[in-house]
This record gives sequence, structure tokens and C-alpha cells, in this order.
Amino acid sequence: MKSDLDYANQAADSKQSGYKKELGFWTVVFLATGGILGPAVGFTPVSVLALAGPSGILSWIIAFLLIMAVAMAYVELGTMWPKAGGVAYYPAKSSGPIVGVMNAWGSFVGYALAVPSIVVAFVEYLSYWFPGLYKGGTLTTTGIVSAIAVTVIIFWINTLRIRYMGQLNNIFTVLTIVGLVVVSVVLLTHMHPSNFHQFHGFVPFGTSGLFLAISATIYGYGGFRQPIDYAEEVKDPGKTIPKAVFLTMIITLIIYFLESLSYLGAINWKGIGVQAGNWSGLSSLAYPFVSIGHGVGLPIIGLIAMITMLIASFKDGYIYFGGASRVGYSLSYYDGYLPKVFTNMTKNGIPLPSVLLVLVVSSLYIILLPSFSSLFPLVASALLLSYAPGPLSLAIFRTKYPHEPRPYVLPAYKILAPFAFVISTLMIYWSGWASVHILIPSVFIGLLLLFFYGKHSRITQDDWRRGLWLPIFQIILMGLSYIGSKNFGGHNLIPSPWDTVVVGIVALVFYYWGLTSGLKWQEHDTFTESPSAGIVTR
Repeated sequence: MKSDLDYANQAADSKQSGYKKELGFWTVVFLATGGILGPAVGFTPVSVLALAGPSGILSWIIAFLLIMAVAMAYVELGTMWPKAGGVAYYPAKSSGPIVGVMNAWGSFVGYALAVPSIVVAFVEYLSYWFPGLYKGGTLTTTGIVSAIAVTVIIFWINTLRIRYMGQLNNIFTVLTIVGLVVVSVVLLTHMHPSNFHQFHGFVPFGTSGLFLAISATIYGYGGFRQPIDYAEEVKDPGKTIPKAVFLTMIITLIIYFLESLSYLGAINWKGIGVQAGNWSGLSSLAYPFVSIGHGVGLPIIGLIAMITMLIASFKDGYIYFGGASRVGYSLSYYDGYLPKVFTNMTKNGIPLPSVLLVLVVSSLYIILLPSFSSLFPLVASALLLSYAPGPLSLAIFRTKYPHEPRPYVLPAYKILAPFAFVISTLMIYWSGWASVHILIPSVFIGLLLLFFYGKHSRITQDDWRRGLWLPIFQIILMGLSYIGSKNFGGHNLIPSPWDTVVVGIVALVFYYWGLTSGLKWQEHDTFTESPSAGIVTR
């Protein structure tokens, strides 16, 4: 990593213009909840019914149980060493520069792609009232200009002190929750119990349909990592982050489940224009909640839902924008993979050069890929590529730093850490070949950032030897995606569900390879922090 002098100078500078610890408990809860309840609230609760029929409502509960191990692994990391953009920091410290740079670059790509995808979704929702913004499955020129204008507004919000963004987000997240609850409760009053069993039973597509629904819903919880990315700005992160993340996961489980349950019960097949019992036909609805509102004779419900989707998308945009800028900061400050200029902070505690970088990248992607359907699969894969190394870092730190204060300790980590790694790997695989074959090669581009790293730190043979497992792992995962089940865009050489079994076994093999490599890797040209005091020492 970087020299002691570099870190000593930056530590001194940070006292003058570092991050501001201004995020309290409820602000952190709404930051994470707001990050999860984004554009997807308008279609994923209905998509699970299209994939699995009535049994799709169970997918939210199963996905919740699967993702909790991943979420709480990051909670331990984020409270042990609270770092802005920490997702880009922990693998570098646990496994060296090769693993670090691939993970950090993948994280930044994921966050940077998330912003334009969210903004494009916002404009697509807006086109319900202004059709000229969106035609033929893509934004028009006017739509693209509008999307960039929205991105500039989001950029401005991210230049404010974090407490102001937090206060704004509290309002928008509460409005999102209230809107979704109102729509769901009203739909529950129009319940048709026969929808749960009359049309080909509760599980019309069998276990394979339920499995596909789980693979879709598990992405819905992905925003849990926001408190980790903003950890340096959280008051008393050791106490705040564990409770906030856990409460967030419960809140979002209830809301998502309620959305799917109420929609399922309220379906009037004739009213929404879909053949009775044609669950797959639900995926053809352009605005599912508008359709269900007309179906129950209450168009106002569709209007409330659309306004809620706009609010959900907008707030999600500035939350992920802030996360992306903090990952960019971490790439420079902690990892040394980007030039030092990206460590500069404003008096408001904002990493402005990194914020500007996200603005430029987001605007370019809006111009190049002006449709949510083309961006979202890439976003999902890119974000997920950075999930797996986290639980592995936790296991390595347990051995290498056994006496570090850990405000939250993941129980049974020898079981839950590999389990979380497997789940994270499956999430990448489930995102499908169309995304995997683009994003995994793009992660290898991140190795070019070692050019900046090499200017201040040497890269040893041990670094390469101990980091080799990750590029091999990603290449093999891409190969499995190619030959895997047609359900996930593969060539069906390994049919479902055996493809998932194989990927899970391969993930376990690489987890233990990565664990062994991380434990043997010798840290050099780096530093040791006191997580509580923030002191930089040798």
C-alpha cells in the first residue's frame, strides 16, 4: 500500500477536513432502507409472482434468511474498522493488492453503474406522464438530457454536508415507506383468496419457479451495505451500525412481503388485461401497480404508487452516488489504486474529486446505455462481484487480528463466513451469462490500477502468489455461467438445479483457497490503524 509518511500527512490533513460524524441511528436506518427500497419496489414484488405464482411471496422470507449472513459479516467488518467505502478496503488489507484492486475496481464499477441505472429508471417512471421522454424501450434525446439534469441535481445533493443529505433522505425514505404501505393496505382490502390456489395450485411452476423467484428477490436486499460505506460519518458506529442494519432488513422484508402478498390477493385478471391464471403474463405489465389500481377500480392507487416509485428512485440515486464517491475515495486514500487527488476533501467533509468522477462516469453511461433494462443486469452483477471477498476478509482478520475490538461479532463465523461467500457467489451466477460475461472481464481492467499502486509500493511475488485465487475464481465462474442452466442464460450443459450445486461446491473450494492464501500473505509497505482512535502507526 502506501508509505507511512503519506498516511501520516493524510491523517494530519483529515483533522482539518475529514468526514463529519453526523449520522445518527435513525438516519442510518433510513439510509440503508432507502438504499434497498429503490426503483425495484415497482416491479420486483410482481416479478416474483410471474416467476413462481403464489409461492413467490415465500421467496422474500427465504432470500432474507440467505442474505442475512452476508449482511452481518459486513457489519462486523464495518464496526471493527469503520472506513468510508470500506468494501474497497477490507479485501486489500486481508489478501493483498491483487485481490484488493480487483475487488475495489469491481465495487466502484458497480456503484458507478448503479447511479445511471437508477436515474434512467426515474425518467422511465416519469415518462408515464411525459411519454416523449421514453420510446421504443429507451430514453429519447429529451429523456437523456432530463436524466443528466437529474444526475446533476443528485451531484449537488452530494456536495452538501452529510447531515443535510441525511435529513433530506429521512423525509424521502419515510414518504416511500408510507406510500408503499398505503398502496399495500388498500389492496389487501380487495383480497381474492382463490388467487392463492385456484390457478394451478400454490406452486404452479414447481420448486424451479420458486428457486427463480428467490434468485430475483435476493437482489432486493442489496442496499444493506450503505451504512458500511458511510461508516466514517456514523456517530458511534459500533453501536449504531449493527442495530441499524438488522432493523433495516426487517423493515424491508415486511414491506416487500406486504407488496407481493397484497398484489397477489388483489389480482383481477380481467381488470388487468391478463388471461386468468397466466402468472407469467404479469411480467408484461408496463406499470404493474397502475394496472392493479384499475383492476380493483381505484386508479388513485396507481397514481400513489407511481409517485412513490419516483421518490424511491430519486433517493436511491443520491444514496448510491454518495456510496460510489466514498468507494472512489477509499481506492485512493486507503488502497493507493488511484492518484492522491481523489483524497481531497471539502470543508463540508465531502470527497469532491471523487464526487466529480462519479458525475462524469454516470453521465457517460446514461448516454451510452439509456435504458434501465440494459443497465440493471450489469449493475446487479457488478455490485455482487464485490460481496464475496467480505466474508473471507472477516475470517482472515479473526486469525490475524484476534485482539482487535469488535463491537459486533458474527456468531459461528467458521460456518457463516463460508456460507456467506457461497451465497454471494451464487448471486453473481444467478445474475446470468449476459451480465457475467461482460462484467468479469471488466474487473480485470482494474489490474491496470496497479500502475498507480506501484508508484509508492512494491508488488512482490508473494502478492501475486497469494492473490492468484481471485482471478482464477472469476474465470471459472464465468465458464460455469456459460455452460450452466438456461434459466440463467447458459447453454444448459449443466441443467438446473445441478448448476447451482456445482457453483456452490466450487465457491467453497475457492473460499478455502482464498482463506489459506490470505493467512499466508505478508503485509508490507502498509500501516496498522487503531480502529477506535484512528491513529496511524507502524
